[in-house]
Amino acid sequence: MRMILAVAALATLFGCAHDRATVAGDATAVADDASASPIANDARADPTWPLQPDAYRTTSGAIYVGNLDARIDEYRRIIAARDMAVHRVALAGDLYHRFRVTGRLSDAEEAMVLLDTAIAADPAAARAYQLRGVVRSGFHRFREALDDLDAAQEHGASAADLASTRREIALALGDYAALRGEFDKATDVTPDFYELAHRADLRVMHGDLAGATFLYRAAQTQYRDTNPVPLAWLHVQQGIALLRFGQVRQARDFFAAAHARLPQYYLATEHLAECEAALGNTERARELYREVIAQTGNAEFLAALSGVERAAGNETDAERLAREAEAGYEALLETYPGAYAHHAAEFFIEIGKPERAYALAQQNLTVRRDIGSWILLATTAVAAGDIPAACEARARVRATGLTPPELDELAPLAERCG
Repeated sequence: MRMILAVAALATLFGCAHDRATVAGDATAVADDASASPIANDARADPTWPLQPDAYRTTSGAIYVGNLDARIDEYRRIIAARDMAVHRVALAGDLYHRFRVTGRLSDAEEAMVLLDTAIAADPAAARAYQLRGVVRSGFHRFREALDDLDAAQEHGASAADLASTRREIALALGDYAALRGEFDKATDVTPDFYELAHRADLRVMHGDLAGATFLYRAAQTQYRDTNPVPLAWLHVQQGIALLRFGQVRQARDFFAAAHARLPQYYLATEHLAECEAALGNTERARELYREVIAQTGNAEFLAALSGVERAAGNETDAERLAREAEAGYEALLETYPGAYAHHAAEFFIEIGKPERAYALAQQNLTVRRDIGSWILLATTAVAAGDIPAACEARARVRATGLTPPELDELAPLAERCG
């Protein structure tokens, strides 16, 4: 199973444990006792977790995405009639949101172009800088994103509105201590939907699946909207947490709930396919992967389908898909090397090209220095035969004080590194 350390859905989330309650070893404790709840010990203890579409109605996926498509088309007509920076920013925002839901890269690319031109036309547009910071962060252009956030604040955006994006960037850069002040303040307020989910991911990063489950479940109880995206996103986050701890059957329940609520949500579809493949449901996995490949064209999903076909004994199809995936990754790396180096490195390890994977892991560290990037470097260095570099990366991982489940992958290095 491929390593999962972060997901860009609507936000990038991280996590801390109840018994250690630290980030990078010294953050203030989060004031709750999530792990004390019995539901924390079994994600399926409550039949309303995950909340199924027939138990809580939200706008259907087809209608939601159809309305989003219509809004995008309307902004295009408005811009064609009267091109104004404010309309370009609005269109960019909807395009980038559609990218986060459907996974079509062309939407994110167009959003970036629109924001560049909007800022050129109105250099004081705070919203344009703020949104471009979000999009640049999504492409792992973190330093430029921080510059945009600074510009947004200079032109009137509030620090509170920019805080979540700054937090995501700090975490991507491995600045876990940046959470300390945030959680000092978080104990003084009742956490909302997203704050609860954020705290849940912090627990995962300290190996506390039980506490994370309680907090994800608590976030669901606070949801009171008809928008299907946040609930689908929340269930995907819980599913990913379970998957990271090897609980495939339970993870499948959450991805299935998210997919049922919002079939167009590509992360739900691809993770559901991953679970079905792991559980031996080959035909269902194949169907889901074909669905998400048709929607996104993503090289990662071509590679995953290749694995399904190989496991089913279809070597010809597996080889063809692997070649298509490799070509797709090479094209992405040529255009967006920082954004795709991590996933590409995992792919090249899987197809037996460790030197290429190791080079990509090193390249990834030039832009992203979170714990997942150091674990990737360690594993690819071992595969490439560079044990000293693997040991150094392992030391960097241990220095964070974090204990995500993927840390087990480095256990064989303990004796070799001393």
